[in-house]
Amino acid sequence: MKTKVALLLLIFNIKLLLAEDTGELILKQNDVFVVRNFETLEASQGYKLISKDIIVTGDQSKAKIQFADNTIIVVGKNSIFEIEEYKYNKSDDSVATFKAKHGFFSAVTGNIGKISPDKFALKTKTATIGVRGTEFEGEVSPSKESVACTKGSIAVTSKGKTIIVKEGESLEIKEDLFLPDPPAEIGEISLIKGIVFIIRNDNTIIAKNGDKIFSNDKIVTSYNSSAEISLVDKSSLEVLKNSGCLIDFKNGKNVIEVVKGVVEQTKNGNKKIIGVKN
Repeated sequence: MKTKVALLLLIFNIKLLLAEDTGELILKQNDVFVVRNFETLEASQGYKLISKDIIVTGDQSKAKIQFADNTIIVVGKNSIFEIEEYKYNKSDDSVATFKAKHGFFSAVTGNIGKISPDKFALKTKTATIGVRGTEFEGEVSPSKESVACTKGSIAVTSKGKTIIVKEGESLEIKEDLFLPDPPAEIGEISLIKGIVFIIRNDNTIIAKNGDKIFSNDKIVTSYNSSAEISLVDKSSLEVLKNSGCLIDFKNGKNVIEVVKGVVEQTKNGNKKIIGVKN
């Protein structure tokens, strides 16, 4: 039994020795703690940090961490900061992912930000900050998140939308900043004969002359009706009776997908049928 326990302790100690040091606490002011494997440890200057460590500071406290690639992170007072994942091997598969959970932080990116900038990310509760050889700082609280770039530029991404913050600029991260862009206006109905419908975001609208057409609108004509549409690229469409088409705008040009019937396009005086579908 003693031999088994000793072997388990040896394996555990080997794992600790093999755990890759990610960084070192090079400056400590007052109360700084590290949460590791659900255990809270009081950290001292020179303390070695590894992936998954969570740094917690008290009142009037501060921690400064230097990572293997020379990235510098400062964690301000009453703050919580996590090293989600860190690996540095001087190649482009190096990765540094951090999360500011509460309080103040500042960052000076090191070699990972240079050799593999797409693998460097600092997360807040609602956004992810990417870098381009940068110095930046930010603050996270229950009511507010903000970030400022002091050198280079940063890309703040949330809900699939990215905002670039340049040197000397700051950004308060608000939900309404990251709402999807409205669909692009790509044309207008110039002439309707009979009854014509616009299908937009699963809503069906009875069209009238002068209605604006946006990306991903579907135009549908009924029996003995048709619609002429003027597009922003100076061309025009005619959706003939019992027909339908989806209109989009990609890579600087209109994209027309015929889903039913016959659609004709006129451009530079030349008319052609762009689709016939039963």
